[in-house]
Amino acid sequence: MFPPFSPLRRCPLAGTPSRLPRLLHSRSSSTTPAARAPTTHVAVLWDLAASRPPSTLPLYDAAVRLHLAANSFGRVRLSEAFIHPGHRLPALSPVVTAASVHLCRVCGRRFRARDTLLRHFDAIHAREHTKRLARIDSSRGDRRVRLAAALSLKLSTYEKAARELTAAADLGSLADDLRRARVTVELSRTPSDSLRERAQEVLDEGSIGCLMLVSGRDELVPLLRLAREEKGVRTVVVGGESGPARWADVGFSWAEVVAGKARKAAPSVSGKWRDRDVLKRLEWRYDDDDEVVFTEDGDDDGIELVKKTKGRPWWKLESDGEDSHVCG
Repeated sequence: MFPPFSPLRRCPLAGTPSRLPRLLHSRSSSTTPAARAPTTHVAVLWDLAASRPPSTLPLYDAAVRLHLAANSFGRVRLSEAFIHPGHRLPALSPVVTAASVHLCRVCGRRFRARDTLLRHFDAIHAREHTKRLARIDSSRGDRRVRLAAALSLKLSTYEKAARELTAAADLGSLADDLRRARVTVELSRTPSDSLRERAQEVLDEGSIGCLMLVSGRDELVPLLRLAREEKGVRTVVVGGESGPARWADVGFSWAEVVAGKARKAAPSVSGKWRDRDVLKRLEWRYDDDDEVVFTEDGDDDGIELVKKTKGRPWWKLESDGEDSHVCG
């Protein structure tokens, strides 16, 4: 006699509940589209006299938040600011200065005076940094490698905070703040003309897909029209709520950039741009070489429509010659 089949039936049934979630998870993970990182090259050109950041925010922080908004549209390849040599920004309010400038970037403590912050930094964080370096130097072999990897985050945080304090100690102009934010500074007697010339050079090179202009000058309208209609470059205007913003693809105010609204709106705006490009490739276009002829038969059957394309009947392909015929 053959053995009963009940054990054979129970085994796959017992294993099904444990395998089913794995199969569903793999199926759902494979069908879910991966989030694509923006690869469009972005150029940021800033006229500081024509578009000033809010007076309640330091220039360094404003430049950093501007770069965060630009990075949402793609990879920032170029960032330049055009400044008049005698340009000065209004002084910051005391409340914001105490909350932002006198902030310890290591532990997050706030201080009313800058001298108090420096004494705190030297007395606590500088000593801790020295001890960490001494521990790494005294270690050997694999222990040194593991210890350096474990302390790498703290070491980099301290070095970054020390660079900011050192740069702020000898801060003498607006260019220093912008250079700290990795913005190339160009001094010009006519910043608007320099910005327009630089934007024209960038468009002629064809190396970018998105142009962000931080300006409110109406003289940039022809440049925006050139970028959109002829060059196929997306345009973003920051700080120009009047003329330039109406001709750009999208415009943001400084308040939206500082609050992070521009950064949140960038993915949806980029999605609309991609959909528009797809529709342009799919839309029908009229060809001037096509000729449509209406002929009327002798009988009263109606009107016959004949379309001739470049001297050939509409039913013949381009590969067909004049002597082509159907072989039966």
